[in-house]
Amino acid sequence: MQPKANIFQGYTEFHNEHYYKWEKAQSQKYFEYRKKWVENADKLIIEKYPLHLDIGISNVCNLECTFCARTIKVQKDDWRKVMHMDINLFKKIIDEAVELGTYSINMNLLCEPLIHPKLLEMIKYAKEKGIIDVHFHSHGGLLNEEKANLLLDSGLDKLFFSIDSPYKDKYNKIRVLSDFDNVIANLKRFKELRDARGQLNPMIRVSMIQFPDIEEQELIDAKKFFLQFADAVGFQQYVDPHREIGKDRTYPSEYKSKFVCQQPFTRLSIIEDGRVSPCCNDYDQELIIGDVSKQSLQEIWESNELAQFRDVMKKGDFYKIHACANCEMAVNADEDKQTPIQKLEPTI
Repeated sequence: MQPKANIFQGYTEFHNEHYYKWEKAQSQKYFEYRKKWVENADKLIIEKYPLHLDIGISNVCNLECTFCARTIKVQKDDWRKVMHMDINLFKKIIDEAVELGTYSINMNLLCEPLIHPKLLEMIKYAKEKGIIDVHFHSHGGLLNEEKANLLLDSGLDKLFFSIDSPYKDKYNKIRVLSDFDNVIANLKRFKELRDARGQLNPMIRVSMIQFPDIEEQELIDAKKFFLQFADAVGFQQYVDPHREIGKDRTYPSEYKSKFVCQQPFTRLSIIEDGRVSPCCNDYDQELIIGDVSKQSLQEIWESNELAQFRDVMKKGDFYKIHACANCEMAVNADEDKQTPIQKLEPTI
């Protein structure tokens, strides 16, 4: 049987009316991208270009969230040298991506993009060059009215607020150094400013992690509460940042898993210094396959290193790669474990 990768594994999303208006207004090329996003994973199709890039434009964040791999590594004094991606490196990546045909970029990996001094210039550059879908995740605490208006002028397609509980006390406990009331006020004001302009863009999504101890009522409350202020609410499977889940797990001889990770077939992840991985959860840079500051994006996408990684996945041997064997998403999929909310109308 042909192996398949589930592009929406561990993810569920719910929408409101504004979302559907926004979606209806998107270009034919956007829908071409979304079709490939699903089908290329399902059929393990490899284009001549990555459909999507996760670009870590910084490795800086002003929070110390308890569940974040960055927090854990900072506390162990094991985090990378603090730096922002150079604007010229970013432009090189965008230029090459557009020439290849890449549709989409997310502008963060374990960072707060609003801290980068060149964020607005980067967004505008990507849009002017022709990236169809430009978006980023933010904790929302730094989004004052001035920054909100500048983002609304930038051409940004989507803005994702990471708010991991609708309950103030729980949020403030896990999102250390953040403040629930401030974040919700910023989210609400951003939507008010966008709607007052009559803009459909950027689409606003609240993203929430489905922690292992989460109860159904919290998910119901989150959906109801956040859809007042956002166009979509997404629930993402928790991934243990300590990578303990597969540590002591053993596999029978010649074991073949049904799990295939979609990432090496659809996207690349680039950290602030230009190093490239096939996985957006490669916190320890165990899977580095190239460096876009020294190589072309096309060279990395077509590299033997990435081809070998894909081959391991297609063979059902994910567990033979240390970083993958300890990935909660991989292990749960291999064991056919379901997340608390089942898939409904998901998008990236």
